[in-house]
Amino acid sequence: MKRIACRSLVFLAFASILIPASVTARDIAAIVSVDWLERNLSNPKLIVLDVRKVEEYREGHIPGAINAFYGTWVTGKGYHTEVPREDDLFEAMGGIGIRDDSLVVIVGRMDVCQTQVECARVLCTLHYGGFDNVAMLDGGYEQWVREKKPVSKDIVKPMKTVYRGVIRKEMLADKAYVMSRLGKAVFVDVREQELYSGKTKQVYEARAGHIPGAVNLPVSEAFTLSGSFKSRDQLEKIAVKAIGSDKTKEIVTYCDAGKCCPTWAFILRDVLGYRNVRAYVGSFEEWSNEPGLPVSR
Repeated sequence: MKRIACRSLVFLAFASILIPASVTARDIAAIVSVDWLERNLSNPKLIVLDVRKVEEYREGHIPGAINAFYGTWVTGKGYHTEVPREDDLFEAMGGIGIRDDSLVVIVGRMDVCQTQVECARVLCTLHYGGFDNVAMLDGGYEQWVREKKPVSKDIVKPMKTVYRGVIRKEMLADKAYVMSRLGKAVFVDVREQELYSGKTKQVYEARAGHIPGAVNLPVSEAFTLSGSFKSRDQLEKIAVKAIGSDKTKEIVTYCDAGKCCPTWAFILRDVLGYRNVRAYVGSFEEWSNEPGLPVSR
């Protein structure tokens, strides 16, 4: 699979981002700092979810963290990355011990683009499963280590629960929905400019280019060189430049195969307060392989 390298970004220190209360029913910020996490490790409601590979987890992790790597939260039975079936998702969520009053902080690798987007994908999947109180650790495990926070090699077994949520179908868009909203919704292509413009494409895409009318908002624009998120003010400026300041407009994000588009969907909805945001999980992989669907370059 051909990969497009992330662009270098300027480093900016970042703490916790608070979101408007009207967007999501939260008891935890959307993005938390390593200092916040360290202070709250003793909270019995807290679940630190490490989504790195199991071998990375065994080499060292945040004390008390449990491991359920990224592949647990996606399925590739159709296209590359689809959401799990309802029962499979609920079983996975119960498998890490989620209860109604839990607070979940997702920890992953944030040093390369391919893994930066995994945490947001998992976060959005838990939201899709009906769970609100989930956050991302800013800067990921690398930031935890850089700040010389404690590290453990103890393997933690979760206290499993029986979880049943309400699936939020309104968070996702399928092909038929996208077709019906062309020229009406704002489509946000989060791929790098080379892919958006059609200069290159992934091997699994039949055609190069983008969905007609889509604006380009690369996922790399959200991160600093260290793998932390840019400040809320910076993210707001980037978003407004691409899609405008109307927080009520309908927005559909997409990428190559559904892995990256949840990052800007998460930022727009949970950090910046846009109220009507969906992710097209089939993304350009599905769209480009349908000969009758239009593609722009």
